Amino acid sequence: MEKQSLLIRFSDQSASFTNGVELGRILQQAQDNKETISNCGFPVHIENIDVIKSTCEEYGYAPCFGNCDVEGWMYFKGIKKYILT
Repeated sequence: MEKQSLLIRFSDQSASFTNGVELGRILQQAQDNKETISNCGFPVHIENIDVIKSTCEEYGYAPCFGNCDVEGWMYFKGIKKYILT
């Protein structure tokens, strides 16, 4: 496995801050009407799943979650729903 390096250190180490930043990345993609949305290739915190599902519902995405090898995390991708006419 490739070693990761820290690019930005959060001064607020709380879980709620971290989860908010994570959701913000996903929300911006939904607001930009991207075909697919994700956490930029990173898994998401399990604590964020309900709010991610709500975001997907509000913006018309089908949320897809997959198991991650690291406890407390899930892989996520949202796929834009289309109505065929």
